[in-house]
Amino acid sequence: MGVDPAVLGKALAARLADIAAAIDRYDAYAFSERPAPTSEGGPGGQGDAARDLALAAVGAASDPLSYAMLRRMSGGDTSLADLSAATGLPRLAVWERVNGLVAVGLAGRRHEDDSAGLTPAGSTLVELVESAVAAAAGEEAR
Repeated sequence: MGVDPAVLGKALAARLADIAAAIDRYDAYAFSERPAPTSEGGPGGQGDAARDLALAAVGAASDPLSYAMLRRMSGGDTSLADLSAATGLPRLAVWERVNGLVAVGLAGRRHEDDSAGLTPAGSTLVELVESAVAAAAGEEAR
């Protein structure tokens, strides 16, 4: 059983759409004498932005402590205390890492109960890594 990279791409596309909507909202409040931009933000447009977001997600997940948090969250929403225990980091450092994972679309957080969980992109990326680890160890993916 393999992981379909298109699932990760589609999940990251949702994050990219959120970022584009936020930029549009901010642009609506900005006052400038310059004319409004007419293209998708430059030479590469959506393709370059999607590549940048995908690479940022992989980069964020490649940090061992951040990946330990992703693995811990793969079981469901996880409290800040549990993430702190999994990493050995204090609360502030854990939230900073969670914020980084949120920014690249791998995690979401809930302030009301001080917890965080994986997005579909985060779940797919963890599944991809764990499948690769299992294959390298000669095991069947779980």
